[in-house]
Amino acid sequence: MEYKFKEIRGLLDLKQREIAELTHISRGAYANIEAETANVKLKYLLTYSNTFNLSMDYVCNLKDTNDISSIKKINTIDKKIMASRLTILEKENNKQAKDIAEELGILKSTYSGYKNSKQPNLMQSLMLKKIALKYNYSMDWLIGRTNKRHII
Repeated sequence: MEYKFKEIRGLLDLKQREIAELTHISRGAYANIEAETANVKLKYLLTYSNTFNLSMDYVCNLKDTNDISSIKKINTIDKKIMASRLTILEKENNKQAKDIAEELGILKSTYSGYKNSKQPNLMQSLMLKKIALKYNYSMDWLIGRTNKRHII
């Protein structure tokens, strides 16, 4: 299980239609996310997490508890913050961009695109989760929702 969408919906006692309405997507799109047959866009994960006051680490099954004590709501992902935090990750792990890309199984140009300050690419939540798992950095920290760096 990659995500906790279905489990969270049960805890909230809501129908798929209600979740979809609250997070501004179609019921079918939400059903696909819950069934894990569709990629979860990072922008949607942020909307969902904000709507239900959840940590992205919790939604993405990286943590068993929903610790939101230091998480702030942001409406958009500041790509410059994410790029700077990826740079911090590289320095703290004594890695270069090419090393990170190789360890993630992606092209260096793809990884570099996430860090390009003029036109950074916005990664999918699955790639952000992969980075979080590999290097033990909070997804919420990587996009600027918290100053707590690590998942634990």
